[in-house]
Amino acid sequence: MKEVFELFKLTLRERKRLILAFVFMVFVAFFTYIFVNLVQPIVDKMFQLGPQVAPEKPRVMDIIFRNLHVTEEQLVRFIPLLLVIVIFGKGLFTFLSSFFMKSIGFKVVKKMRDDLFGHIIHQSSDYFDNVATGELMSRLTNDVDKIQEAVSGSMGDLIREIFVLLALLIGIFIIDWHLALVSLVIAPLAVIPLIAFSRQLKKRSTSNQIRMADIYRFLHEAITGNKIVKAFTMEKLEIKKFFRTTLNYLKTSIKLAWVGSLASPFMEFMGGVVGAFILFVGTSRIAEGFISPGDFGAYIITLFMMYTPIKRLSRANNVIQQGVACYQRVQEILSNKPHIVDHPRAYPLPPVKGKVKFENISFSYDEMRPVLSNVNFEVMPTETVALVGLSGAGKTTIINLLSRFYDPSSGRIAIDGIDIREVTLASLRSQIGLVTQELILFNDTVRNNIAYGLEEISLEEIVKAAKAAKAHDFITKLPHEYDAQIGEKGALLSSGQRQRLAIARALLKNPPILILDEATSALDSESERLIQIALANVMKDRTTFVIAHRLSTIMKADNILVIDKGRIVETGNHKELCRKNGIYKKLYDLQFPEDREVKY
Repeated sequence: MKEVFELFKLTLRERKRLILAFVFMVFVAFFTYIFVNLVQPIVDKMFQLGPQVAPEKPRVMDIIFRNLHVTEEQLVRFIPLLLVIVIFGKGLFTFLSSFFMKSIGFKVVKKMRDDLFGHIIHQSSDYFDNVATGELMSRLTNDVDKIQEAVSGSMGDLIREIFVLLALLIGIFIIDWHLALVSLVIAPLAVIPLIAFSRQLKKRSTSNQIRMADIYRFLHEAITGNKIVKAFTMEKLEIKKFFRTTLNYLKTSIKLAWVGSLASPFMEFMGGVVGAFILFVGTSRIAEGFISPGDFGAYIITLFMMYTPIKRLSRANNVIQQGVACYQRVQEILSNKPHIVDHPRAYPLPPVKGKVKFENISFSYDEMRPVLSNVNFEVMPTETVALVGLSGAGKTTIINLLSRFYDPSSGRIAIDGIDIREVTLASLRSQIGLVTQELILFNDTVRNNIAYGLEEISLEEIVKAAKAAKAHDFITKLPHEYDAQIGEKGALLSSGQRQRLAIARALLKNPPILILDEATSALDSESERLIQIALANVMKDRTTFVIAHRLSTIMKADNILVIDKGRIVETGNHKELCRKNGIYKKLYDLQFPEDREVKY
């Protein structure tokens, strides 16, 4: 019940529309009440079924007729007209209440989806390391859709049918409170199984959403890794795995459908049992002269109409319980706080010269896997430093720590003497240009990919950056040049072209600190030569970190740090490291065996 209330609280964000919807729902209940009460005068007045056996007592319709000055002779013509008005009014206000509740749902869910995306996008890098992309996609799409269905549709039905049910409940007590009490004594028999159904629905719905998330996760992996699937001819295996995933979803869906489908007919059966008992008691009340046939007709119609909202409440409850389960899954995401955040007293990092210092830095992704141990080094402004080592040595981790994608377990990183944890993330990252080995391009135009994050930038500046990255020539050969679409992740471009766009994007940012993480790894020899010329000019005026497995790209670096098992084991320029005859020399000999006899 608490979760349902939390779901309802979402609608309070649209108070004006909610109040209007409530007013319209009250009118729906009112017209429904008048509709069932019309049965009494139709039976007793229009059809004149026998003598009046019930004692005279005030009735709702008698009060209405008296205030409208409708005589007995006019009832035959007035009652059909009133019936049409009541049906029209009920339909009109049902439409209005439904429309306003749905509009509330759409607005609420849009904000929820926006909040959820904003929360996800601000999560720290370690969060994305541990949560599957397909899982997040499922929460943003399928789960939020279920919440929308619950809030915009079923929540409105729930509230409206409660008003209708209350109006009808008041009606049966007015007609004959003795008969009403008898009805209410046995009616709660239907409530107990309804509670049991609700619990099962919530449980099955949660399981169902987990299985749907598995499908999203599998789809994301299969689609993004389609080239690997084709290269290893694993289409049949992937199809088999997908069939198994959808089969699991089918099983949970069938269980959910079984519980959901059983609830409504069971409630109807209970309603039939109650109705049969009331019919028996009611005929006795007529025979004893306590109520008229018209009163009993109105009572029976009211009673049976009460089970219509009860049935709808049961159906709405099914959907709301699914929405509650999805809301809890969304709340799991929203309850996760990013680990990397601005310090409460953080201030903007002023324009820097580019002096970077790592002091006793240690880091591990978890306590069992230390990645860096007691790393110390200093890079002077405009200096180029290269990080070299085997895969997994910790080179990229050093870069990630400098950009504050992660925080070190211990130690301090300073830029121009300022601890990077003391400044805002936005001001820090705005002064760092990054070209990673994992190319991130968007399904947009060449122009927008180069100018990513820079709203007010001229085409001339974009072209200048593209020329510096040696990308201008191939861009001008594209169908729409700088307005050409490049496809998802730049799929319409070659690997070398994608990397040159990424380099142009970093250059356009014009940062004082530039990071090149395997920035030329996918280039052919000619493209690499052109890029090296461009980068040599760009790197003159900024502090540059270069990570490269191909030593030919970093031989001219001012300083080379050799990383091994999370520690800096060698430092120096190319010639100095070759003379030391250590790890760097071994790596160099492997890549340039023809130079092994060269003396330094």
